[in-house]
Amino acid sequence: MLAGSLFDVLSRLVRLASIVAVVLIVAGLIGLLTDEVRDTSTVQATRIVDPGTGAAVTTTIDIEAPDPGPAVEQVREQEHASGREAIDDAGDVLMGPFTFLIPDSDGAVQRLLYSALALILYGFSLQVLADFIRRVSDGSRRSAFNERERRAAEERRKSGTYISPA
Repeated sequence: MLAGSLFDVLSRLVRLASIVAVVLIVAGLIGLLTDEVRDTSTVQATRIVDPGTGAAVTTTIDIEAPDPGPAVEQVREQEHASGREAIDDAGDVLMGPFTFLIPDSDGAVQRLLYSALALILYGFSLQVLADFIRRVSDGSRRSAFNERERRAAEERRKSGTYISPA
């Protein structure tokens, strides 16, 4: 019975983590699309400090690329509000497993592809895992109940009392 309740709690935690991940990814996509509509998140020329020499260099960067370097991250922090930046940072972590795909593509394209893959991984796969854990929990609970009923029936058979338990 304890294993069933443990699996039930684990199933709920996995389902909750999946929902939170999906909400963060969708919020990041809404932010990206809002920026694209406003045309403020286009590739921009910005002065950033070169980590090697320390000199200010004007370079073209894309602040919408997932998991940017430290210099681009500072520019992104200046461009976005703190709430939006927190959502983008969470999205960067959630999309981390996919950053090896199309690394030289446009930042918005990368974010859209990574978001789609993250939605499949966290939205679909974690929900399937939560359902599987829930079924294991239900099976454990059912087998514990059946075992109790079998023992009670055996006890009634031994004692000679066949009174219905209901």
